[in-house]
Amino acid sequence: MVNTSAPDLMASQMAQLILGSDLDELREVVKRWLAEAPTGNVRRQYEVFGAKLVELKQALAEQPIQPTREELELALTMMLKLAAQGERPR
Repeated sequence: MVNTSAPDLMASQMAQLILGSDLDELREVVKRWLAEAPTGNVRRQYEVFGAKLVELKQALAEQPIQPTREELELALTMMLKLAAQGERPR
């Protein structure tokens, strides 16, 4: 079954960030997020999410074939959904 829904806006923005930035630029963006986080809890979320984005960027750099933007958006959408599920109280 092919997903025909519009991509998640945040996933689309993150895909552009990953594809359009080198590793140092991505780290600078994450550092800026941490500096501008309004609370400690948000800062921790940004820290975890930023580390995952850097990890993903590094893993993609090691691959001989890069994903398309659409494939990356789909993967990031799934990551965001899983992260949201993990935040729900149990």
